[in-house]
Amino acid sequence: MALAALIGLVGLVTTAAASSPDGSAAPATPTAIAPAAAPLPQPPPAAAAPWARACSTRHPACVRTPPGALVHASAALAAIDRAWDALVDVVGAPAPENAFGGAWDVYLVDAPPVADAAVYTGNDPRGYFDRGQSFGVIDARTEPGCALDRAAARALARASLWRAAPATDEASAVAQSEALADLATPCGHAGLGAAAYQAAPERSVAAAVSPAFARGASMFYRWLDRRFGARPGAIVVGAWALAPTRTPADTLVRGLWANAPGQLDVLRASLANALWTGSTLEDIFGGFAVARASPPFAPPEPAAAWALAWPDHARRLASPHGVEPTGASYVVIDHAGAPPGARLRLEAQWEDYARMRWTALKMNASGAAIGTVAMAAPDRATHASLTLEGLDETDHVVVVGANVGSTEHPFYPAQGEWEAHGWMLTVEGQ
Repeated sequence: MALAALIGLVGLVTTAAASSPDGSAAPATPTAIAPAAAPLPQPPPAAAAPWARACSTRHPACVRTPPGALVHASAALAAIDRAWDALVDVVGAPAPENAFGGAWDVYLVDAPPVADAAVYTGNDPRGYFDRGQSFGVIDARTEPGCALDRAAARALARASLWRAAPATDEASAVAQSEALADLATPCGHAGLGAAAYQAAPERSVAAAVSPAFARGASMFYRWLDRRFGARPGAIVVGAWALAPTRTPADTLVRGLWANAPGQLDVLRASLANALWTGSTLEDIFGGFAVARASPPFAPPEPAAAWALAWPDHARRLASPHGVEPTGASYVVIDHAGAPPGARLRLEAQWEDYARMRWTALKMNASGAAIGTVAMAAPDRATHASLTLEGLDETDHVVVVGANVGSTEHPFYPAQGEWEAHGWMLTVEGQ
């Protein structure tokens, strides 16, 4: 991988050289977690019949079509070339690897069960680290133009991830591939899945809810890239490069990947102190929960757990859904009807063993934040309070409660079941 891909993270260091926020040395190895499930290798469709093959003259990539099919093979090949130009040649993502060596194959299949993706065919036994081989699949019915460009970019990005960091959990892999596809095809398809993701904000960014939800979760990686990356795509591709895994052959045969170090290990070390001295990745999770409530991510706004009129007396609200790690709840309070100079009292309580960050946003009528006030509390507290003032120019207030992880251990997508936590919020106009 090009060296440029490695310098996109802020203060990029390996986990072995990381330091904890208090300056003490961090453990030299990442937190041990259970091995991640590996997919079964799949044979390409051409194993059953001879498919026609057309190859690029500029990149090691080919398009395969079934016998007698009338599909846009030339258009698909051109789309793959454009995606390769953007993702491999410019962003620095590693080139995908074919199961049999040589050019990477993309199959145009009518109504495939999985489209716009790359299918794992096995681990390259020649590699010192895990290195997944794959072939691409695109729905043959995809219309040439932006839709086909998007499909090609998704498949290429997923194949690149198979090669660089195959132990990545599937939901995160879809989200990261979508984030890179956004860079390659800014032609009206960006943000696909945002509605599904924002409709369930309490779910984790790595939740395997649906393909649409996972694609919508790409907004987390796009936000990381814009906020902390030295150049487009550097956060995602750099995290891939610094999270290589080595899976023993007997473990892989049992359908498991070694999954340490992971990408979150890289981000924890690289983004330490990125917001302020002593800030951690957990603070970044909280910052993203705030960011997704206003432009450019909203609309669509994240679904509100509660939406209520100005409370002229104390009201106590309970969370309708538990909040998973990296998820958040949103309470919207309309300012209409509040007397001039009115204040808003907020008191939040939440379950033990959860780290939560609470923030109040003063929003204008267009949905943009005109003021942000954090509800300060010790790291392992279960209570926070705030009296919000200066609301006369405010259209509404959004209270954001973000679950940034357990008090017992850092968050990892492959750690198994995530514990969702509930909360209670008391609001009162004063």
